[in-house]
Amino acid sequence: MMLLQRLAAYAGRDATAVPFHRDRQFHWELRLDEQGQPCGDSVESLVFPDTTGTPRGAVHRVPAVVRTVGVAPNLAADDVQYVLGWSDRDSKPARVAQCHAAFAELMERWANSPEGRHDPVAQAVAACYRSGALHQLRQPTEFTAKQGVLITVANEPAYQAPSVVPFWTGEVARRKGAGSGLCLVCGTTGPLLDTVPGKVPARLVPGASNDAALVSVNERVFGYDLTTQLTCSPMCLTCGEAISAGLVNLLDSPQTASYGGQDSRLAWWTTAPVTIDPVTLLFDPDPDQVHDLLGSVHTGTFRPADAATFCALTVGGNISRVMVRDWLEMPLTQLEQNITTWFHELEIAPLYPQERPHASLEQLVRVTGRWLRRDRRYARLGSPGAARPDGIQRDLLRSALRRTALPPSVLAHLLHRVRTDGRLDTARAGLIRLALLRSPLTTETPMPGLDPTNTDPSYVAGRTFAALEALQYDATGGALNSTYGDRYFAGAITNPRAALVTGRKDANAWLRKLRRSKRGAAVNHEKTLDELFELLAAPAGLPGYTTVAQQAQFLLGYHHQRAHRFATLRRTTTEPEELPA
Repeated sequence: MMLLQRLAAYAGRDATAVPFHRDRQFHWELRLDEQGQPCGDSVESLVFPDTTGTPRGAVHRVPAVVRTVGVAPNLAADDVQYVLGWSDRDSKPARVAQCHAAFAELMERWANSPEGRHDPVAQAVAACYRSGALHQLRQPTEFTAKQGVLITVANEPAYQAPSVVPFWTGEVARRKGAGSGLCLVCGTTGPLLDTVPGKVPARLVPGASNDAALVSVNERVFGYDLTTQLTCSPMCLTCGEAISAGLVNLLDSPQTASYGGQDSRLAWWTTAPVTIDPVTLLFDPDPDQVHDLLGSVHTGTFRPADAATFCALTVGGNISRVMVRDWLEMPLTQLEQNITTWFHELEIAPLYPQERPHASLEQLVRVTGRWLRRDRRYARLGSPGAARPDGIQRDLLRSALRRTALPPSVLAHLLHRVRTDGRLDTARAGLIRLALLRSPLTTETPMPGLDPTNTDPSYVAGRTFAALEALQYDATGGALNSTYGDRYFAGAITNPRAALVTGRKDANAWLRKLRRSKRGAAVNHEKTLDELFELLAAPAGLPGYTTVAQQAQFLLGYHHQRAHRFATLRRTTTEPEELPA
């Protein structure tokens, strides 16, 4: 119930909220005069191009409640089939007739109600349906039965009439009421709901094909103890509306994250205003702000956190139901410490000066996909064949916010992509280091940059492979169609021994060639290789077939050696032949 209480409280922040109203897009306008007669021979289009040139209808916040398979008209604005009684080729004329009759009956009850009896707008709309004037309207050439129609009276939207809110609130209570009892959300006794009155638009819930409900138990087999609807989670009319509105507002707020092809959407908020939102750093890791956070780790002091509670909700969809994939509530101080630790463990030495040592969440999600060699980029988020896990965003965010280990499948998948793509960049290396540090099976503590004291055979093997690559590059000037790395990198990750033995033999020829043009560089390369192969001559020897953790160590060693070499080349002021390998 804590989640529902938080959602109800969040809804209270919207001062413009109207009970049982939802935003909806409208394609058509039915214009009536003050006597309820149509102002033209047809409806008028409300479709105009948006900023991108895409045709879109006008959005209005109108009376609306959840409807499933039954006929249930909304007040003063609804579908073409309800307002006008027009059917298209995909609709059934008999059902459309039922919808139109129900809408006309609702307009009549509105006009005869205590709220609408003295409202000229309600009287005009009801008069229109009594007169049968709608049957004389000309149908547009292109329309669908489920497009929205907005009714206006004297150029003012009918849903803005003063009698709409009180009448519609009573109508929803009549439709959705389920007797009286204790509301588990607010703890008061009063009229209860039978079903949740609102739905979440499908665009806000990844995986949902229709607008989705947070609580939907329409068959006994789905409910606890074979009960249906809200029997096991009773809530009053006010709380039910607040929960629905709060969930929609939350998922449509700027504090959300959902990338293409992913199975979830994260939304977060705090129970009180805060000065700094540490979650935003996950999506845009500003170097200065990250540096300040990491400084608090080294000094053991954290800035005084705002007196607020952090809340995060992760949802996914299944047809027309909202699935709560994760719910988190913690003090803001704890969240800040968790995110600080995340950046500390994600840090990696960059290959190039324009790169940051901490990848953003979008980068981490992106690099788990397929690398397109011809295009020199990763497959786009959500594109077919991207080979990206559909839950990777959720796994990364859960690990960052909760300070937990990543699922073992994440590291295994990433290693597979590195082998298949033949690409290890800074973001992938950072994610590998993070996964190793958070794995309960890892005893070592990999450093962000080159660690000469690390004698792990797999780590040293990775360094050695990078050193052999560098030697061949300098010896040939990079003028090769197929390099040592191209031929052996994928195999070396799982079996370094075969690749290193071959590389050691080839190194003699590369050194001879390099000595003829850059003797100093040849000496440095030879010295580096001798030191690395000496470490591999220890009792453990050259590693053969490796485990997932050893493959990760190999790639870290490989990345660290390359990053160290590139950094040395950038800062040196000596001649090229004197540069270390």
